[in-house]
Amino acid sequence: MRTATSRRLRGAAAPCAWALAAALLPSTGALAQFSLAVSPPRFELSVKPGELVREVLELTHRGAQPNGYRFKTADWIFRPDGSIDFSDELLSGSCRPWVAIERREVTVTPGRPYRYRFEVQAPAGTPPTECRFAIMIEGAQPAEAPGVPIALGARIGVIVYVAVGDVAPALELMGTTVKQVDGKATPLLQVRNTGNAHGRLAGFLSGKDATGTSLEVQASTTPIMPGETRDIALVATRPGDAETPVAVQFPLTVAGTLEWGRSGSLKIDRRIGP
Repeated sequence: MRTATSRRLRGAAAPCAWALAAALLPSTGALAQFSLAVSPPRFELSVKPGELVREVLELTHRGAQPNGYRFKTADWIFRPDGSIDFSDELLSGSCRPWVAIERREVTVTPGRPYRYRFEVQAPAGTPPTECRFAIMIEGAQPAEAPGVPIALGARIGVIVYVAVGDVAPALELMGTTVKQVDGKATPLLQVRNTGNAHGRLAGFLSGKDATGTSLEVQASTTPIMPGETRDIALVATRPGDAETPVAVQFPLTVAGTLEWGRSGSLKIDRRIGP
């Protein structure tokens, strides 16, 4: 394998969705030409200092003809608005020197998934920490979109977390608020992470809005990074129909327990909104 950081990588940072990021230039038409499915979209690995861990991405090309793809690693920052900034330059504390990827470019044939390998080795003596990086995948040739006179670029970022030693999140509820999210008034939990690894909330709360309607309320699985306080959106649905969000009439009361990490939990009994 070749070391992923044998040279500095160059390119602009791009915002993207958290789990499987397709960073596109102005037209979404490029996405149809960039016909690659990647599984899994995220890795959460554990390793001891000095230990080597190997993993595999499965790449499925859905186009009619074989297509080439380029690979590199990147650092990233998770912004308060939920976007990600990718950095080709090594950020402070980057663990990309620990990473090796199989090769810089591969050709994937339709109907024949390609198993792409990478490995991470934490140096001996590494103190407990959570390492984070991304594997970036882009087409070897610019994609073309109908009606667009220029070639467009598309890429996918696969997020990798590596827990080195005994690390864990420590989540606590700091408050609640209501903000406009995608043009809708959305109830939010303000959650702080005082641990040394990212954490996510899981589970359902019982809710009731200003009209007396009983609701099931689920917390977003947005990651909360060590040392940060993040707004976590709550999505309300009617009991028995967890797939259809409903507009909340405030104030909203919620009660119950949300789980995080291996054994952590948040007990919640709050009134949210005016």
